[in-house]
Amino acid sequence: MRRARAALTAVAVAATAAVLAGAALPGEGADPPAADEYRVKAAIVYNLAKFVEWPADAFAAASTPLNICVLGVDPFGQALDDAFRGHLVAGRTVTLRRTAEVEPGCHLVFISGSERKRMAVLADRLRTSSVLTVSEQEGFCAIGGMIELFTEGDHVRFNLNVAAIEAARLREIASNEKHLSGDRR
Repeated sequence: MRRARAALTAVAVAATAAVLAGAALPGEGADPPAADEYRVKAAIVYNLAKFVEWPADAFAAASTPLNICVLGVDPFGQALDDAFRGHLVAGRTVTLRRTAEVEPGCHLVFISGSERKRMAVLADRLRTSSVLTVSEQEGFCAIGGMIELFTEGDHVRFNLNVAAIEAARLREIASNEKHLSGDRR
């Protein structure tokens, strides 16, 4: 249990450090608060992705990249690209796609708030696939989503739906991360 809590703390610290490391350099203008929020959220998504072990059949081949898809209006701007640029996740290169529909081959899908009206349908559609679902839509975990990002004061936090993660056959995050969240289903 202590190791799991330490791993969770490491995710939060690493996300914060990543954002601080990318803070405005002397002579550069500071980013607006919304940009900082999405840099933190992007760093959290990156760090959580590092904890996931997808089943082998989620990839067509050993060389298949980890495909991260942003479904709907992208609130991240360049922050998500910056968080993953030059990094491997589970030994795989990472590709980012912006799309209006869930595409085959997506391994992690961020469902934008612009998809609010069909959020429940999307979460249900992806429920048994080996796709990690993330959103900042309030109540996302309650409708079957896996990771719900939210702000609390000046902090970005997240809830995990462990049952949904386990049903999708995604390992590690379910066993190592469940103590981080206040929303354990």
